[in-house]
Amino acid sequence: MTSYTVRDEEFVLLQGKTILIVGGTTGIGRAMVELAVARGARVAIGDWNPDARALEALATDRVLFQQCDVSQWVDVLSLFEAAHARFGTIHAVVSNAGINTHEDLLVDGCDPATGGLQAPSIRSLEVNLIGQLYVARCALHFFARWPDTRCQLVMTSSAGAFFPAPPLYQYCAAKAGVLGLMRALRSEVIKRNVSVNVVAPWLTVTPMLLPEWLETWGALPKNSSEGVARVLLLPLLRPNLNGKSFFVAGDRAVELEESLERTQPQWMGEELCAQVRKGQRLLLGLESPEP
Repeated sequence: MTSYTVRDEEFVLLQGKTILIVGGTTGIGRAMVELAVARGARVAIGDWNPDARALEALATDRVLFQQCDVSQWVDVLSLFEAAHARFGTIHAVVSNAGINTHEDLLVDGCDPATGGLQAPSIRSLEVNLIGQLYVARCALHFFARWPDTRCQLVMTSSAGAFFPAPPLYQYCAAKAGVLGLMRALRSEVIKRNVSVNVVAPWLTVTPMLLPEWLETWGALPKNSSEGVARVLLLPLLRPNLNGKSFFVAGDRAVELEESLERTQPQWMGEELCAQVRKGQRLLLGLESPEP
């Protein structure tokens, strides 16, 4: 287990950088924007909430806000185009948009058109997973325009990617998908001079928090918005980090991928582990097939 602490003095490295943050108007996203702007960064913010335009007052010449529904490809692409037109090189992208609503997987309902069982809403998947795919696609496309600049893609996952959190069934599925996306990308993006990492917060006090959860949480550690925001900015401060998943509880970050890799023979068995690792090396082109 490796713990990570973000030191205040490290944030000086944000000076002059351009950061695009999707989902940056409340809670964790708002805290990220305020941290980055205070340290001299230029920030492009995309969010569905039109009231967020007031964030531009933080630093008029260094903050751009554009309304963006992350589940809509046209909105995401337009945000990147606007950020590039305004600031030029985009050094980092933080994909933070998320919702914990539209959870009706186990709710029976009648389809008024057919009279049969109504399909569940997929809105949570559209925002929490499809939106992340859209952001990743745009980020890698724009990063390729300046291949000599090391760039960072950071995606917000959740503790729900590792542990069940009913009744948030679609939310957990989507956040597990974000984790899987990072794992699939990490060996490829590094070839493009790009890093990709995820941050998986445990219970965090934000407007998204279910009130009943906070009431029953008791003395267990809770995250603050700023505490998680600092971890989301960590890969920008340490560009050598790649393919990590940072689990955040009580504003403390623990990296999980290294521990999972190290203990793989214990939970998979030595023989199967060796076979799986060989298969991965073959698929990644790191080893030649046997004649």
